[in-house]
Amino acid sequence: MRDNKIFNRTHKAAPVKIDVVDLSRDHSVWAVYDLLRTARLNGKYYSACIDSLKKRQLFLDLLLAVSVPSSAIAGLWFWEYSAGEIAWKALAIVTAVVAAVKPLLQYGPKVQAMEEVLSGYKALDHDLYTLQLDIQRERAYNSQLQNRFKEALARKVVLVGREVEHKEDGDLKRRLEKEVCEELPAEAFFVPEDNDE
Repeated sequence: MRDNKIFNRTHKAAPVKIDVVDLSRDHSVWAVYDLLRTARLNGKYYSACIDSLKKRQLFLDLLLAVSVPSSAIAGLWFWEYSAGEIAWKALAIVTAVVAAVKPLLQYGPKVQAMEEVLSGYKALDHDLYTLQLDIQRERAYNSQLQNRFKEALARKVVLVGREVEHKEDGDLKRRLEKEVCEELPAEAFFVPEDNDE
């Protein structure tokens, strides 16, 4: 019985490079299924990171837009009272800091780079999913299917080289690992009777 645990990869300085390959499995077809789960997990993780960066960028943009003296917010009656004046000055200070720091954060280029990697993982996920379906349909893991897996591994190597450095979110990763294990449970995969053809 195969468990649904996804194992961590040991590569250094990489954002959520999750490797689920456990070479102690009886059949080499598990490498296909583990890489499928890894690709699915990385796709979900990059998608969540992109969404988070876009929300941060939107928040900073809104803060800058609201605090401009010509904005509709600047004309509110509240700012004419002493508490409003203090609040407006505090907002101006925060906005000045945000305006200075925002270009250094480079959310735009990070999002663009992550979207390219995400696209690669989604394509890899699709290729491996169709490979998994073909293994199930043919009820075998023959040399033709093994060659397709080798091609997918080569594409994965290229993706790993393009991954964007960022701090790993352990809670997000664990939540997504659970999702992937529910979407692609070990019991759903076909394992041929013989050990490779």
